[in-house]
Amino acid sequence: KLQFLYLIASALELQMLPALLVLAAAAAPPHVVFFLVDDLGWNDVGFHGSAQIPTPNLDRLAHAGVILDNYYVNPVCSPTRASLMSGRSMIHTGIQTPYGFGQHPSGLNLTYTLLPEQLKLKANYTSYMIGKWHLGMKTKEYLPSARGYDKYYGYYLGHSDAWKFYQTPRDEGNGTGTPLDLHEGGRLLGLAPGEDRPVYDAAGVYTTERYAAVASEWVAAHDQAQPMFMYVAFQGIHSSNSIHVQAPEDLIARFDGHISGKNETCGQYDLPMSGACTKRAMRKTVAAEVVAVDAAVARVEAALGAAGMLENTLMVFSTDNGGPTDGTNSNMANNFPLRSGKGELWEGGIRGVGFLTGAGLKKTGYASTVLHHVSDWYRTILAAAGVDSAPTLGPKEVPWKAGDGVDNWAALSTGAASGAREELVIAAQAPGSVHEAHGIRVGDWKLLWHPELGYNMPGWYTPPGLPWNYSDTLTVKCGPPPVDGPSSDNMCEDEATPCLYNITADPCEYRNLATAHPDVVATLKARLAEYSKTTVLPWSNFAHFDADSVPTAPDVPIPHDAFAGGSHVYAGVWEPWLTADEERASYPTNYTGPGY
Repeated sequence: KLQFLYLIASALELQMLPALLVLAAAAAPPHVVFFLVDDLGWNDVGFHGSAQIPTPNLDRLAHAGVILDNYYVNPVCSPTRASLMSGRSMIHTGIQTPYGFGQHPSGLNLTYTLLPEQLKLKANYTSYMIGKWHLGMKTKEYLPSARGYDKYYGYYLGHSDAWKFYQTPRDEGNGTGTPLDLHEGGRLLGLAPGEDRPVYDAAGVYTTERYAAVASEWVAAHDQAQPMFMYVAFQGIHSSNSIHVQAPEDLIARFDGHISGKNETCGQYDLPMSGACTKRAMRKTVAAEVVAVDAAVARVEAALGAAGMLENTLMVFSTDNGGPTDGTNSNMANNFPLRSGKGELWEGGIRGVGFLTGAGLKKTGYASTVLHHVSDWYRTILAAAGVDSAPTLGPKEVPWKAGDGVDNWAALSTGAASGAREELVIAAQAPGSVHEAHGIRVGDWKLLWHPELGYNMPGWYTPPGLPWNYSDTLTVKCGPPPVDGPSSDNMCEDEATPCLYNITADPCEYRNLATAHPDVVATLKARLAEYSKTTVLPWSNFAHFDADSVPTAPDVPIPHDAFAGGSHVYAGVWEPWLTADEERASYPTNYTGPGY
């Protein structure tokens, strides 16, 4: 009798096993892969209706998930990366413009508990980072391998050569040559936090392909007993060292006759807008860069599938800012029909390409109009991981303030019409700031003045050589832009002459309604004044190039150097140059000014 009961119980257990396994899988925290693309423009992807650049993999993933149609990033790279990693608005990080090399005050505040650290604390995630850091390197404590990443492979500064991985300073004139800026580190490589080592043998493989290969290898090797957070920050589609546009020649050739003729092509080390490297030729190379990113994302997706991880992975895709358009940064990204681009507070600079897809989404296949900012990913990802999205603060960490990131997971995962964010402070300044940019979005209204934080590109820019109505597939439609560019009353030059837009009705910012709605202007100015009370002075106020940062090691020949152009030696290595004691006397560690 006992044996009979035992057999029945065993049979029932076997019958229930699949259901138990499903429940166990559902309860496991999802893996999270975050793809951040450098300088990708609104009009550079198929799911926004680009008729120039095919992005079949991105389109497939976006349409299978949630397209973010009301998504904002910061107007330039370091600020966005800081908001992503810290969950804070750029008015509170003090990073409103990108770090230059060798800057003494550069570095994301060490008191912050960054996203990978928070995921480790709350759900024991293993975290990997591949690609561009650009959040400080003056001491070892600022490096990604010291800030929560168990493995890191990438570069510290803002740009690099796409084939040879050296960083050429172009703005200080210090004759620093071409130091290597490619490193690996982290405890899972057997290295202590911050004790990274240079990578000398990567040249000859295109940057986007190199990073996709590393990411795929790390996915395959991941110990699935723990959930994984992977941050893949591509160099593409940023121009190489802000000097050249570079992409594999076979990808460039795909666009011969489509964007420009075969003889109208940029060589890997040609100077933009000279000779055959015309604006159209630059656009052709940028198209090839985007195609490389599209393939790289698919490669990582395939690695997840091969490892049996894909079904329990949430993938997020984002640009870091609007595309640098019409030659900005030696680039030819495009945001049309949105106004302006990288470095500006107009929509072309801050309305971001983005989607999420995969595990945890209860509604998919739609475009969300929930207001979402890059700083919101911090708490949103925590919620997606199934843990309390309220961050655990370090002993000296400044608490969250109004304007910082919110948890939008409930809205984005279910298709709700509204989320936790009701307004967005785009930019504000503390008294004495070297910057003047101000902007805020509340409901349909957007107010801004002095919108430049990097470049002066106030107009509307189609892809080179094309008329405004070249395509009927664009997802944002605004009609013809002003023939002579923005009018004098639509330049938003200062607080006395601000711009007010109904951004829902006028997403291309054709019509300044400030004089027609002085009450709205006054209300939004008052909101900005409140935000200014907690705004810190930016690092730019304390900008100081430190000559000790310049690498001094002897030149080393670049291995696998297949190009006649560019440098053929690594003139040292970009590495931390300050001790922890020396750093304590610098910004942000010693900051005690407005906002604190």
